[in-house]
Amino acid sequence: MSDTNPDSNEVFLIIADAWKEGESDPVNVHILFKSEPEEDVIHAALEILASEGFAEAEISEIGTLTEQPEEEPYLSGYNTALSGQVAMIEFDGSSEEDEDEDEE
Repeated sequence: MSDTNPDSNEVFLIIADAWKEGESDPVNVHILFKSEPEEDVIHAALEILASEGFAEAEISEIGTLTEQPEEEPYLSGYNTALSGQVAMIEFDGSSEEDEDEDEE
């Protein structure tokens, strides 16, 4: 028997800098997931990162979302987490979102 309320809209949001083995530059990651009440969310976040190939992480923020976000990528991530899956959003630090695409 689980203590988790499946109808709860509470989703954890963990923000961290994470490093893959041998990499010197971190990747900024935002992890959204639901958690059992007795589960340690920091430990869960570190396990999620390890399963994705990250060897080291520095968690900078921990919070909860209780309402559906209005903007992507958090809207999709929130809905994914509500479905019981983990959503991980990676930011590489690049500010070049306006790359040239077939402008013919």
